[in-house]
Amino acid sequence: MSAKFTSRSVLQAFKRHVSARANTARQESTDAAGLQVSKLPNGVTVASLDSTTSPVARVVLVANVGPRFEESDQLGITHCLRVSVDQANKSKTAFELTRHLTQIGANLSCTATRENLMYSLDCLKDNLDIGVSCLVSAATQQAFKPWEIQDCQQRIAFEAAVVEQQPEARLTEMLHQVAYRDTLGRSLYAPSHMFGKYSSEMLMEYVNKNFTAERMAVIGLGIGHKQLTRYLKTMSVPGSGSNTAKAAKYSGGEVRHEIGGDTAYAAIVTEGLGATISGSKKSITGSQNKDAVALSVLQCVMGCGPTIKWSNGSAASKIIQAAGQATDQPFATSCINTTYSDSGLFGFYAVAQASQMGQVLKAVLSEFGSVTKNGVADQDVQKAKMQVKACAAMMSENGSNVIQNIAQQLLSEGTVQSQEEFFRLVDSVSKQDVVNVAKKVINGKPSMAAIGNLSTTPHLDELM
Repeated sequence: MSAKFTSRSVLQAFKRHVSARANTARQESTDAAGLQVSKLPNGVTVASLDSTTSPVARVVLVANVGPRFEESDQLGITHCLRVSVDQANKSKTAFELTRHLTQIGANLSCTATRENLMYSLDCLKDNLDIGVSCLVSAATQQAFKPWEIQDCQQRIAFEAAVVEQQPEARLTEMLHQVAYRDTLGRSLYAPSHMFGKYSSEMLMEYVNKNFTAERMAVIGLGIGHKQLTRYLKTMSVPGSGSNTAKAAKYSGGEVRHEIGGDTAYAAIVTEGLGATISGSKKSITGSQNKDAVALSVLQCVMGCGPTIKWSNGSAASKIIQAAGQATDQPFATSCINTTYSDSGLFGFYAVAQASQMGQVLKAVLSEFGSVTKNGVADQDVQKAKMQVKACAAMMSENGSNVIQNIAQQLLSEGTVQSQEEFFRLVDSVSKQDVVNVAKKVINGKPSMAAIGNLSTTPHLDELM
């Protein structure tokens, strides 16, 4: 068993589109690809896709309870929940849970995004009855024994210390904090002042308030729908809760952290697009939906890093070309397009020698400004559209991506749409659509985060 962190993909237009195109959920539906969706009597949404010939099945319970829902006196509580996945629950001791999973050769893990916790089970199909029982008990029947909570807080401190040694991870946390302050600005990791302060009562209060049926979905890959719903029939969770999600409010600003060294890390973004309007769970439609796809096309126009292994990526990236002309020292830069349910971030990050970071940032920002003033070439748009479709298709070949995609759609709208519809919408994006969304997003209020040797890294007001 393990508890690990997974980052959100930078290219999520497919997820946005299918949520935006969703209709009112039916009690049970099957799409052309064989996906079946229904609701349990307790209100939990269940989906299954039995289209794999692998002897291993994957079942994931997704709960919309990530760090964005933490209160100021609960910071890091989802980090504690994530690392406590292997602890005793109301139906199994920690020893029993480990023994059952070991005997059937299964793996149980918990991963986190800023909005969701995902409890994942990988198991041989012949042993799914035992495996799903372990999954459900770990995710919905937490006991939070005081002595076990005390033990897991050492792991929390260790993971936080590891992140402190990773400038890239710290840059991501800093960027979200300055962009949103609270909600989506909440960190995936517990702050040091909370070490040792998590109690059984605090954890149980958070679970009882947030782990409700309307905020949960169970997705199976490689398992029949009737079989999955039969395994889940005894699953018991509250039908609804009183907690209303606070809408994410983009603020903007600048945060810097000097740690010395030879390199500097920086990211500059504006507010991008979310999957829903102000957290209301209303579908975005029409031009708003097309804007979301056009923004992903724009991301590929600007450049998402090298597409050929070991290359510098300059042939396919405008911002890499721009940065390469500004410095002869090693560097890396890529466009950012991160989407959440009601907001998003669009911009770029860069890593460079400390003495060269100023030139790199100015060159890349100039390239973004050029798009809003001079537009983009038809051939660049056509190439980017192919990259967007290829990325979506490649994502669908990975079981974890498929489940994440389905989960986001189900929790957002209650149904799932096809990839073919998304491809048709990508094809309909014009050069003018890309220019229009570029002007709308790039000209927004900026946020900047920087860490490393910042002796020559300009401040935000010196760049904009």
